Amino acid sequence: MAKFDCPSCKLIVEKSMFNNPKSRHEYHVRDHHFNFAVDIFLPGCAKLPSDLQDVCPDNDVYWHIKQLPVLELVQLDFIQKFLRRGDFYALSSGTRIDTDNVVALLPNGELILSVTKDTYEELGLEGKPSKYDQRRKPTRYIVEVPLLNKSYQKGKSGYERVQWCLKDRLNLTFDILVAWKPAEGHHIELDTYWSNYTCNKIVVNKQTVLQTTSALSVPSINSCYLASKTVKGQIQADNAQSVRERCQDRTNGASSDSDGGKEWCEAEEMFEWLGAISCGVSCTGKPDAFISTFSCPEPSLQVSGAVCHRWTGFITPGRIKEMLSRLRHYLTSTNSADWAAITVHGFADSPLSWHKHEHGYSTCGGENLYTFVVFPEDGGKYWYIMATGGNDDIS
Repeated sequence: MAKFDCPSCKLIVEKSMFNNPKSRHEYHVRDHHFNFAVDIFLPGCAKLPSDLQDVCPDNDVYWHIKQLPVLELVQLDFIQKFLRRGDFYALSSGTRIDTDNVVALLPNGELILSVTKDTYEELGLEGKPSKYDQRRKPTRYIVEVPLLNKSYQKGKSGYERVQWCLKDRLNLTFDILVAWKPAEGHHIELDTYWSNYTCNKIVVNKQTVLQTTSALSVPSINSCYLASKTVKGQIQADNAQSVRERCQDRTNGASSDSDGGKEWCEAEEMFEWLGAISCGVSCTGKPDAFISTFSCPEPSLQVSGAVCHRWTGFITPGRIKEMLSRLRHYLTSTNSADWAAITVHGFADSPLSWHKHEHGYSTCGGENLYTFVVFPEDGGKYWYIMATGGNDDIS
């Protein structure tokens, strides 16, 4: 019988407090640039409260631009009108990170090209081999162009080289997804600026995954408890090659373990259950269930209803920051739930995951997602759970 190695993945869990100066929650949100979906799960509520609804991306729009030359993204006029006057995110659409050419543009002006060996040699811009290309001779390269660098000006060698390579050597074109939040007092429509190209405005899609007033079993969790001593203080995953747990409290360095028996669900159990809910899986655990016999982990508690909404499209980190802040404020001010969760999914074929760390597509897939489990205690305790495939350089 043939045996296959389990695909590698990474799971990182940490806990902290929002008002702790060493908390990294803003970093985690801000530097995960390319988000295609965000979920909110709120137990004990039959519908999403209006305070939360006000900051959700129901009316947010993004753009799909067909066959846009990369040359358009490196023009000084574009840089002045968009990159210097708002947060501009762009990512190629319909391209696969492991086989195709891929382009991304960050708000800090970094243009990222992940290209095949043939494209790299024809393009002529300096780059480096992909760290996830395990072949003896690299077949994939990463090229970075800092468009907001002071040296990127007409007459400078770097600028002239980029213009020549993208105009005369190889005119790369892509279907591009764009999310743009202009600075206050500045606004220009993309379809006006790029009137020679087909620009389609798309509204972020909202989906109700779960909305019930019936009693529902949810995991019973404690903000100070990530994993029990029965698993030696380490979150376990049978298919994980590299798993870390940051269990120490950043406030006082205390351990997250509790003495005695298992009084609370562990973070990994909670994360798995949230994943089932977001996929619309019934977690009743009935043995005659046709699709799944998965049930809520124990110990659990009964809540009178729950709601889970998902938004899909191209969602900016700024919007997610607002949602997380409002969710925290809602829990603290109303104390209506023991916890709530917000989960963010990144594009599988993005050349980056967090910050400027390279992202690849492994045998496990191209997943890069994170969850904040928010608690209503004073100081704003939270869990942060990050999950990726094996081809992700994260820290």
